Amino acid sequence: METQQVLARILPFIRERGYQPGERIPSERELAERFQVSRGILREALATLEAMRVLERRPQSGIYLKDIATEASLDMVVLESDLGMPVSAADVLDLNQFRSMLEIQAVTLACQRRTEQDMDHLDLILTASRARHAAGQSLSEQDAQFHMALCAASGNRLIQRAANSFWLASRARREQYFSEPGNAKRSITQHTALRNAIAQGDTGKALDVLNQHLGNVERYWMGHVQPANARPGQD
Repeated sequence: METQQVLARILPFIRERGYQPGERIPSERELAERFQVSRGILREALATLEAMRVLERRPQSGIYLKDIATEASLDMVVLESDLGMPVSAADVLDLNQFRSMLEIQAVTLACQRRTEQDMDHLDLILTASRARHAAGQSLSEQDAQFHMALCAASGNRLIQRAANSFWLASRARREQYFSEPGNAKRSITQHTALRNAIAQGDTGKALDVLNQHLGNVERYWMGHVQPANARPGQD
C-alpha cells in the first residue's frame, strides 16, 4: 500500500471518529495495525500530515490533531480534492470567497501592470479554448490556465502561488462543471470580455465581468452540494 492510499484511509478515519483539535489520536503502532500497513509507510503518511499542519507528533506523548479548519496548510485542500473527499456547502462557500479575494486583487493589478506578453498568453489560451469547444472537448485545463494567467499578469508572485493551490484543488470539480451544456460557451464569452477590459486598463469593467463570472460559478456549485452540509445559520 502506498502513502497516498494510507492517507485516503487516515483522514476519513479521523473525521468519522470525531476527534477534536488538541485530542490525541491512536499511536503509530495502533494505526499501522488498523490499516494493515508497514510502520515505514505509515510514518511517511503521518509526516505528510504533519508537514501540512494537520497532525502534531509530540515526543514521549503521542500524535495530536491540530485544528484542520484554521491551521492546516492550503496543500491540505489540494490533498482532500485528490483523495476525492466530499465537499460541503461551507467548503464551497469558503473556496469561492478565497478565490474571489485573490482574483479581484489580481485583476485590479493586471489592469495596471499587464504586459504585451501577458495579453499574448491570454489570447493563446482563448484560441485554444474556442478550438476545444468547437470540437466538443472539455475546457477544464484551459479554464485553469486562463485564471492563472490573470494572476500572473498581476505581477504578484504570492497571488500566483495561492491561486495555484485553489486550481489544483478544483480539478475534479472543473471537469464536472464543463461537462454540462452551456457552461463552456458562457465561460469563453466572459473570459473574452475580461481579457478585453484588462487590455484597455478598464478596472471597473474588468471587475464587473469578473464578479458576474464568479457569481455564475458560485451559484452552480451551491446548487450541487447537499443543503444539509451548509454552515449553520446560513440560508
